[in-house]
Amino acid sequence: VGALAEGLRLGAAHTLQLEVSRPFSLSKEEWDAVALERLLEASNDTPGGGRAELAAVLLQPGLANVCLISHGMSVVKARVESHLPRRGNAAMATAAAKATDKWRAQVLAALLQHTDLDALKALVVAGPGFAKDDFVRWATEEAARRGGEEGKKLARSLPKWLAVHASSAHKHALREVLADPAIAARVADTKAAGEVAALAEFLTLLTRDPDRVAYGYRHVLAATEQGAVHRLLLSDNLFRARSLLRRRQAVSLVESARASGAAVHVFSSHHVSGAQLASFSGFAAVLRYALPLDPDDVEDEDEGEGEEEEGLSAPRTTPPR
Repeated sequence: VGALAEGLRLGAAHTLQLEVSRPFSLSKEEWDAVALERLLEASNDTPGGGRAELAAVLLQPGLANVCLISHGMSVVKARVESHLPRRGNAAMATAAAKATDKWRAQVLAALLQHTDLDALKALVVAGPGFAKDDFVRWATEEAARRGGEEGKKLARSLPKWLAVHASSAHKHALREVLADPAIAARVADTKAAGEVAALAEFLTLLTRDPDRVAYGYRHVLAATEQGAVHRLLLSDNLFRARSLLRRRQAVSLVESARASGAAVHVFSSHHVSGAQLASFSGFAAVLRYALPLDPDDVEDEDEGEGEEEEGLSAPRTTPPR
């Protein structure tokens, strides 16, 4: 709530529930190009549009997270937990095997409920140890056991399943999963992989050739004005900032970068890569050529809290830790 109204507190957040297939109108006094683009993308149900092209099942014994990864956003659609008894004597081993199979069936049911296996480009099964390999092996046998249309659909999707190592079954492990070369090669044409690759390029150059990158609004703006930006990386939080000036700054950067032929990547704060970009103030760029940016050449940005409120945070001279 940005303006006083009867019964509404200024600054309060309100949730509206929209029913499926029920038309509604969304109006604003002014629509910028970025807002329209993201709205059209979110409502696009064609391949490469808003629909998820990559799914991941992060699992370890007794815990699984089913995630969908679309353009700039990763969402946990289901969390399946179960207590698995330890194996001991023959009776305990039998009980443990039954409990494990029941848990796997629940994970598979959640996967089938929340994904369209035919539409996915890849399904990543990741986790520590052998749990991921055992799950893929069990799913292959389950597809043969089930038969029917559901079994056929599951069997058709199996060539797209990739078992890779991850340190845990929690969402933060998606970062290392998406950075895996085998995964990147299989999903190289998905938007999520493109954003992960763009951020990886930025971080690599930041370490090896820091004059080839810029971060912080004013340094990115300076590079854009000189036509030096090759890739512009922005957090979507910038387009939702309460400061109108900050939103206009982000939109202006996008328009200027595209006019110079630069690629623009808008990262969602719901994606692990977007959270990482936020540590660089949400503004970052990979440059076409080395462009030393002396902090003394840029107006001091610590003049007061007012400028920082408007989104003019000072670019750092050392990478954030």
